[in-house]
Amino acid sequence: MRLFQPETRLWGREEGTLPAFLVIGAQRSGSTFLHDYLSLNTSAQCSPLQKELHYFDNKFYKPLQWYATFFEPLDGAGPAVKNFETSPGYLYHPAVPQRIKECLPEVKAVAVLRNPVERAISQYKWIRKCDLETRGPVEAFRADAEQIEREQDESYLTQFEDPLHFDFEHFHHGYLRRSLYHVQLRRWLRHFPSSQLRVLTSTALFEQTQNVMDQLAAYLEIEHVGEAQLASINQNSSPDDIEIPAEARDIAEQHLADVESKVRSVITPDMVVGDTFTLE
Repeated sequence: MRLFQPETRLWGREEGTLPAFLVIGAQRSGSTFLHDYLSLNTSAQCSPLQKELHYFDNKFYKPLQWYATFFEPLDGAGPAVKNFETSPGYLYHPAVPQRIKECLPEVKAVAVLRNPVERAISQYKWIRKCDLETRGPVEAFRADAEQIEREQDESYLTQFEDPLHFDFEHFHHGYLRRSLYHVQLRRWLRHFPSSQLRVLTSTALFEQTQNVMDQLAAYLEIEHVGEAQLASINQNSSPDDIEIPAEARDIAEQHLADVESKVRSVITPDMVVGDTFTLE
């Protein structure tokens, strides 16, 4: 069904310029805020049709030309005008780094990381709000904890190389697994040099916005223009009416306690955007 679903909005569109950089996640960590800021206050341009295209994680069965039609052509636009895309699943999906390396070998990638426990809780609340989860947080976190070792099991990860493979549980219910940033960044660094990857924390993004964006603009070679339009930027906050019992938080803290130290062992200082790097 996915193969033959018509894309009427693409009819008549020509192939545009492929993105020069990607915001790759993490989900529920500030990627929406970063996407909107880049679109409003820099010379970077997103797709006029859709924010999250999910080409490299969920639609890689389509040709690269299909992906290109979502972007505007930038011929003669000037070197500071660059297309970009934001899909927070790109950091998490096991097969994405290799796919992007094959299709966009020179692309730069930016990852926004949040306190891993708070990120997992925020994801759970969001998935509940979207009616994609019926279990309580304790049951959901326990079930995901039982799967957490799979993120480094090559025999399990191999199935994701099939572009038509979609694992609902992995994609929507990987609450703890999506917070294993060190595992995900290590995968990216197998395919890309550190010069093509930058990492910042949601704390730095929200508390040092101007400084972070100045650094990012220099790295991405785009113009940081005009005054920041922060009021209209979507911060995508989590629902407040879903209670998270202490037991659920304890499960997350038990399995994610050493994520920050492991991330520090994977990244290099030149990869960090912002004055500090802390996931607390």
